[in-house]
Amino acid sequence: MPRIITVAVSKNVWLVILFLLCGANSIIAQTDTTYIGKFDQEFAARISMIQKVASLSHENNADLNLEYRANNPFAIGGGLSWQGMGFNVSQAINYTDKKKGKTKSFDFQYHHYGKKVTFDLFLQNYKGFFLENRKENYTLFPDMKFTRYGVFGQYVFNGNKFSYRAAFDQSEIQLRSAGSLLLGGGAYYTKVNYDDGISFHEKMYQIGPSIGYAYTYIFSKKYFVTGSLTPGLSFNFENLNSKIDLNPTLHFKLASGYNADDWSLNFSFLINRVYVSYSDDSQISVNSGSLHLTYIKRFDSKSKILKKLPSF
Repeated sequence: MPRIITVAVSKNVWLVILFLLCGANSIIAQTDTTYIGKFDQEFAARISMIQKVASLSHENNADLNLEYRANNPFAIGGGLSWQGMGFNVSQAINYTDKKKGKTKSFDFQYHHYGKKVTFDLFLQNYKGFFLENRKENYTLFPDMKFTRYGVFGQYVFNGNKFSYRAAFDQSEIQLRSAGSLLLGGGAYYTKVNYDDGISFHEKMYQIGPSIGYAYTYIFSKKYFVTGSLTPGLSFNFENLNSKIDLNPTLHFKLASGYNADDWSLNFSFLINRVYVSYSDDSQISVNSGSLHLTYIKRFDSKSKILKKLPSF
């Protein structure tokens, strides 16, 4: 009976969090156009190289730091957008290093960048990891696995001057350097099966607050670097009757790029680290994120590119 009650509570928590995130983002915030601008062109086409990353980390007081990584292929993506609305598709390239073993995975990530609210959605299931040793030797762990469903959201206090979209969506342009305080939190369901020296088989719910800061530095008018660091805490519990543990979390984002008049080149990286076990002599964390290298070409309705397309 306690487990049934716990699931019901967790679903309600998810609904409340998503409602607050979406509702807060609808709050009208006037943009300071001396800091954030729009591109002149109506349309944008993009092509991306994408590498998703996932790992389990184990650290202990013997200065041992083990990183068990998933053997993920990279993907190529493309998309079209019109006045900020668009779609993107991607296709994984079925090539991985066989020495690193085989990873079976389902990894859906959605990253929303609003003016005042951002959130990251993770739906992940990984099985099969490798540990890199010296001289490119690998130890394989085909039965090691983790499952994680979660959302991480932030309120951007200075969203009228600082733009996450400019750094990670490229649907806006940051004209002047600016930063913002970030306040938010995350909620996750995590299940881990880990065996290497110690045995760790746990499933848990995690919810907690976070506070951080983001800043974009503009130089030579065309170049930018954006960094965002948000530490936090999570309350970990298996059900309503179980002991509650308090563990740290960390969310980090980095972007850098160049904006010409009608094209952009952008690199971005994000990582989300949530500790599932934390003590003085042993720490275990689940880490996931992605890397993107993106080229964007912009054009308007009078572009020669559109004129060459057949009319219907």
